[in-house]
Amino acid sequence: MSKLKKLSQDDLSTISDDFGEILEREVSKNISTKEVEDLDLDIIINYENDQLDVDVDVGVLFDELSEISQDQITKSIDEAYVKFDSYIDENFRE
Repeated sequence: MSKLKKLSQDDLSTISDDFGEILEREVSKNISTKEVEDLDLDIIINYENDQLDVDVDVGVLFDELSEISQDQITKSIDEAYVKFDSYIDENFRE
């Protein structure tokens, strides 16, 4: 695997926005949007010493009749991180 290129503030903003879109797509694939009243994504990017760390906190407000489990949310997040790793490899590696 090649080295991560030097990231600018614009790169970090793009990464945050794109990861949010990846997360939303993965959540909507695994969870019926009819069962979700609100979805809140809090993406925290830390870039120090040429190391990128991206954490996410997903807040979901379900419909009162929803049968969505925490495992489904976790699966969506895990799948999003896999796609995100590929995205970083394709766009931000030297």
